[in-house]
Amino acid sequence: MSVTALVVTYNRLNLLKECLQAIDNQSVPVEKILIIDNHSSDGTADYLDSLEDLRYVVCHMKTNLGGSGGFFEGIKNFMEHENNDYLWLMDDDTIPEPDTLDQLLKAGSTLDKFGFLASNVRWTDNKPALMNIPVVDPLRWNQNVGQNEFLPVIKSASFVSLLIPRVMIQRVGLPYKEFFIWGDDSEYTSRLSARCTSYFVPESIVIHKMAANTGVDIVTDDSNRIDRYFYSFRNRMFLARKEHGKLRLKSYAGMSWEVVRVACGRHVERRFKKLKVMTHGIVSGRFFNPEIRYLHRN
Repeated sequence: MSVTALVVTYNRLNLLKECLQAIDNQSVPVEKILIIDNHSSDGTADYLDSLEDLRYVVCHMKTNLGGSGGFFEGIKNFMEHENNDYLWLMDDDTIPEPDTLDQLLKAGSTLDKFGFLASNVRWTDNKPALMNIPVVDPLRWNQNVGQNEFLPVIKSASFVSLLIPRVMIQRVGLPYKEFFIWGDDSEYTSRLSARCTSYFVPESIVIHKMAANTGVDIVTDDSNRIDRYFYSFRNRMFLARKEHGKLRLKSYAGMSWEVVRVACGRHVERRFKKLKVMTHGIVSGRFFNPEIRYLHRN
């Protein structure tokens, strides 16, 4: 089973070096290492251009396309220019263990087919990475109990060490590059799992070196990234419009509740800016209509 690794990077040169070294140290080597540089300005481009290993394929973007655009371009490049069976994708702050890929491939070998396989994402203290906990598929959670290997069935996961079969990319198309950040990974993996059962592989461990092991919550977030929540609410509104019945109502209710929490909660910092960003995102999401792109070459 031939594998191409895909890494999307932006201004995190030291972490990128650690990530690439960890990929090089895999007990099962990859055929190619595809790197999407999202117009970094910290010396990343010069470092990548200095690599002499023929397995490396480097693509320099002319502007920062966000994580969504980076993975879109990487998956597109893989489909158009590579012939390997699987794509193993991750962010630049993902540090695989030496047997991470081996465990994914072993799990895949026990299955007739799968939409994707997700690694067990841990933070630097070895506790679960809160931003990368997969969503369980409650309707199919126990469908494979009794097999030699019990692999939990999941509905969606983050782009932090996923193994995706080439044939599944052909079937479901590419991620929404227009999302820029937030929601592209959960939407894409939900699309994959809707076509074919997908699994969590507990033995396949990676370390996600985020600055802090916290979830995403605009109500409590007091960092300098509040403006970025625009993409979260715009993308969620778009996805809610695609749902039907109870799922659509649940999505609308979730966003409405967050607005109420910000508007009425006690000790909410930068309250009016948060409300402005949320409102802008929700309204924009009403008119946001990206299309799925398909590739069938190779």
